[in-house]
Amino acid sequence: MNLSSGLRRVIVIGASNVTMSFPLLVNSIMQSLAGPVQIFAVQGHGRSFCQWSYVLHRGLPPVTECGLWDALTVHPPAERIWGLVTDVGNDLIYGVDVETLVTKVQDVFHQLSRIHADLTYVRLPVERILMLTDFRYRIVKKLLFPGPTVPWKIISQRVVELDERVSRLARDAGGTVITPRLEWYGQDPIHIRPAKRLSAWQEILDTWPFPDVPKTTWPSSHRSVQLWRTAPARRSYWNRSFQTIQPCWRMTADKTLWQY
Repeated sequence: MNLSSGLRRVIVIGASNVTMSFPLLVNSIMQSLAGPVQIFAVQGHGRSFCQWSYVLHRGLPPVTECGLWDALTVHPPAERIWGLVTDVGNDLIYGVDVETLVTKVQDVFHQLSRIHADLTYVRLPVERILMLTDFRYRIVKKLLFPGPTVPWKIISQRVVELDERVSRLARDAGGTVITPRLEWYGQDPIHIRPAKRLSAWQEILDTWPFPDVPKTTWPSSHRSVQLWRTAPARRSYWNRSFQTIQPCWRMTADKTLWQY
């Protein structure tokens, strides 16, 4: 196997929590790794592992069917690869059963293992989620996930089962499993609150065996806007398909961002 000399590749898979802190993550990873760096990101509000997901008429393909996996087969192997998987619970809200979702997440873990990625999995914030009442759950569901509502009694049981099974799969795959801290969350039970994003992501990135300890820092406002506006290879708006050539952004000639 011919490795690209010095190339570091980071694969980030998540949904809203990744999207809200995306400039922070990209900037911190790029600044922490010397030499050529590729970030491959699969993210977006409401992102699903199992089906197309739609937020404000913007559609994104499921994680397991996006262009990432084909892209990885045509890129030369990297010297080191890190993988982050988080935000796995959206499909439960969409009505997907636990078995189907676990199978899809397991496939992602297998794909990352196949390319010898060091895996970090961030668990669901189960402790915070289970503090919800049925009434609060319905409010959160209506605000963040329009559509049919699965009863809270069923969802809460599925959350616990999903968390246990996926955490076990991550450990079996040799990954590092991170339990979110309760203080990361406020009234919103699933999104890290703004005041805690810096420290939360610093703790997560600290688990990666980077050559040097990563320093988590936000980029400038201008660069943050640039990164938030980068587009994935495939998406839809109002049922019209759009494609974007990748990489979608460069920090330097050899530090690139690819989105799927």
